[in-house]
Amino acid sequence: MDMPPTRYRVVEQGRRLVVIDNWTGGPVQNTARPPEMPGERRRALQAPPPAPAPARPAPRSELRGRYAGGEGLSFTTARWFDNEGPRTIRVSQDGQTQLGIVLIVMLVVGGFFIAIIGWPIALVLAFLVLNPKVRGGLRTAATTWLTALDANEG
Repeated sequence: MDMPPTRYRVVEQGRRLVVIDNWTGGPVQNTARPPEMPGERRRALQAPPPAPAPARPAPRSELRGRYAGGEGLSFTTARWFDNEGPRTIRVSQDGQTQLGIVLIVMLVVGGFFIAIIGWPIALVLAFLVLNPKVRGGLRTAATTWLTALDANEG
């Protein structure tokens, strides 16, 4: 038993593939639109609807960040690096300059040690940081420096 002839065949006409309907003898008329692909939505030529007014956030008890309290930077310390922590420190403009200088110096010195000495410095620093006496001394020095930096104190 033979298979019945197919309804459609594909032929090349003018360097294009065309589907021919064997029942009608002509090319297939595509009446259905292809499915819309994500991201290819056609936009109507009309203005978008107005967005609803954003809800006002509840006032925060204490502002943080660059302009906390109207002036300076504010941050909260932690117990692992501040003996008096946790506490909120407000830094004045002079303190911000000092923080920027300290950060730049630490980045330059750290980059130098990593570039020159490499990974062995990490091993030495790990032993220093794990030593309780060294950690206590660093924490005391950080507490003294943070207290001097605090704009609320002076």
